[in-house]
Amino acid sequence: MTLKAIIFDLDETLTDRRSAIDSFIERLIARYFPDSDEDAQFRIAKRFKEADQNGYRDKREVYKMLVEHLPWENPPTVDEYLTFFREAIPLCIQPMDQLFPVLRHLKSKGLRLGIISNGTAQVQEGKIRQLGIREYFDSIVISEEAGVKKPDPRIYRKALDLLNVRPSETWFVGDHPHNDIIGAAQCGIKPIWFTRDGNWNYSEEIKPYRTIHKLEELIHMYAEHD
Repeated sequence: MTLKAIIFDLDETLTDRRSAIDSFIERLIARYFPDSDEDAQFRIAKRFKEADQNGYRDKREVYKMLVEHLPWENPPTVDEYLTFFREAIPLCIQPMDQLFPVLRHLKSKGLRLGIISNGTAQVQEGKIRQLGIREYFDSIVISEEAGVKKPDPRIYRKALDLLNVRPSETWFVGDHPHNDIIGAAQCGIKPIWFTRDGNWNYSEEIKPYRTIHKLEELIHMYAEHD
């Protein structure tokens, strides 16, 4: 079957979220813990990453854990923290290595490109705007706007409809084994697992179509497929 489209996850696929979180933690410390020493900053960073769970824990739950475990003198309200996070995190976002050469190459081949991302429109649109990648994409589906999130098949079907392609003509590239890989496979899309340092749990009934460790591997994959 001819490949016509590639859909991407956003965080930890198109963006280097790990680097962004390091930058966000620096802003968090400067805002709320400006007098902390190096050891305290290390503990704050460790606590934040434990609470954040690489972005998969609800932000209000993250806030509760931070209020409980960080050495605040005067903690913000939940709304104040969420406003700070939603405004700061897009400014911290970093592109994944080789992002722009890969997107330019895939577009030059006539492929339709899409994004499916769980999250709020404000934050995810802010990241896309900060990266300057909107021009490369034919469709962008964000869970808050879609009213449904990965791995629900409806969000994948919405993206397919917007791109006007069939599942068998599409690859999905993402880092999360369940939300991205299993979710896409259950819709008939070929899932490509972007793992920087993980191993697939082969007790899962569904397996990735392919696994990549760097974004530029997609260029070679497409050349082999073509």
